[in-house]
Amino acid sequence: MAEKSAHQSLTEDENHAMRILWDRGGASVGELAMATQRPAGELLNLLRGLRNKGAVSRHQTGRDVIYRPRLNRETARTHALGRLLSGDQPAGSNGLGVVVLRESDIDPKDWADLQAEIAERRKG
Repeated sequence: MAEKSAHQSLTEDENHAMRILWDRGGASVGELAMATQRPAGELLNLLRGLRNKGAVSRHQTGRDVIYRPRLNRETARTHALGRLLSGDQPAGSNGLGVVVLRESDIDPKDWADLQAEIAERRKG
């Protein structure tokens, strides 16, 4: 299931949650709610979607339910770049993809190459 998920797009909200999970190694819904300033019910739905994509796993630890990343941060970056460069975008997207990349997420050389590739494609 994790292999299938690596090819699915993550939304901006899902990416934000994944960054928190990657940074912390896992978190409860309450911890994510505090970190994102979003309602727990909304995050529960978001985490359900991430579980369906195979990006996170759910673990019962005592009374707490902890969500841990299954999708590797590096794999997510690689697939995001691949989708962006291949033009494999979800229906209704603006052509830039739904995966949010920060400049700090990418090696500076790769970032420059990506910017050049985007400029070339816009010309053509």
